Amino acid sequence: MRIVRIATLVADTPVGVDVGLMSPGKVVIQNTGAGDIAIGQDRSDVLVATGVNYLTLPAGVMLVFDCGPEIGWLGQRQMWWFNALTVNTSLEVAVFSESH
Repeated sequence: MRIVRIATLVADTPVGVDVGLMSPGKVVIQNTGAGDIAIGQDRSDVLVATGVNYLTLPAGVMLVFDCGPEIGWLGQRQMWWFNALTVNTSLEVAVFSESH
């Protein structure tokens, strides 16, 4: 299990977090702050000036993914990039698996 809590995700300052899994498990991503967060595969995807390929995680929303090393994108990609779009916010990421 890995838990990462970024108490202050600074606006337009992308942070990479390893969400890769070596065995089946769950990934939990929660926006605990007041601002929206962009989630992308690459740092440039989430920058305010250049980002076009991202998913917006609104304030107060939690995403839960069931995944594994051979099931979809989460098991294959090791790094996700997160960026507070307009104001500083908070982010929590938990990766639950049998091994890591």
